[in-house]
Amino acid sequence: MRNVAVTKLAAVAVAVALAAALVACVSGPAAQAPGPFEARTVAVMSRGVAVPAVLTAPVSGAKVPLVVMAHGHGGSKEENGGFTSIAEALAAEGIASIRMDFPGCGVSVEPFTQNNLTNMLADIEASRLYAIANAPIDARRVGMFGYSMGGRLAILSTGNASYKALGLLAPVATDGPDAMFSFMGGADAYAAMAAKAAAEGHVVFTTPFGQVQDLGAKWFEDNGAAKCIAAIRAYSGPVIYVRGAEDTIIVEPVVNESAAAAAKSSGVELVTIKGADHGYGFYGGDPQVKLDTVSAVSGFFAKTLR
Repeated sequence: MRNVAVTKLAAVAVAVALAAALVACVSGPAAQAPGPFEARTVAVMSRGVAVPAVLTAPVSGAKVPLVVMAHGHGGSKEENGGFTSIAEALAAEGIASIRMDFPGCGVSVEPFTQNNLTNMLADIEASRLYAIANAPIDARRVGMFGYSMGGRLAILSTGNASYKALGLLAPVATDGPDAMFSFMGGADAYAAMAAKAAAEGHVVFTTPFGQVQDLGAKWFEDNGAAKCIAAIRAYSGPVIYVRGAEDTIIVEPVVNESAAAAAKSSGVELVTIKGADHGYGFYGGDPQVKLDTVSAVSGFFAKTLR
């Protein structure tokens, strides 16, 4: 598999004082001295499709840990710069990352009707294997990170790979479709859309953010069958749930709390970002919110993967 864009080389340092901005504080080792990293735009073959991805890795002679990153519903591998900042913060900690565009998102050439958990989980696994094959990765130190719907994917992906640490940002973390009801206008509206998709193969949905999405029947089938609580209960590594103090509409606090309770046997941290709604500073607002979110995520992986 070959690169599809020009490699860029840059240096980045991230040093944010998280304690003053969190309701719960994440402690971890001091960041390593920042060094150069390489961010390559690549094509990952998955399901017979070229999936756009970015592989970011520190420039060093040693093998490094890896974090696989899964974006939110209708988002992208950049998340308006939020995921880019997390990847660069990880690189400053000596950790590589790979992030991909799911079907119908970012620069994906697939229609949104191909956006479903089955396809996205396949793309996550293909991206993990691509990174291990194409960068100096220590395969014993691989973490998984997901945001919103990407958090649901991250939890479910633990059944496919032996991830050493699991980072979750406002994950859709409970079983079945219930956690999506508020996002999609309530249980009755969700049921009506699911029925229409089952009958016609797809249904057009406009998100609260104004995105128009053509959801396939498989999207509803997969979400209905998702068993996140059992997956997180079975996972044996450290977990962090990062949630926003103002994130009460899209992913309600009870979603994170109930899932975190199931993960307690694994060792779980529950961190609240002051002032954060579901955008976590990635899509505007107080820039400190973005800094605190990036620091919480990168600090967790620096502590658990290094």
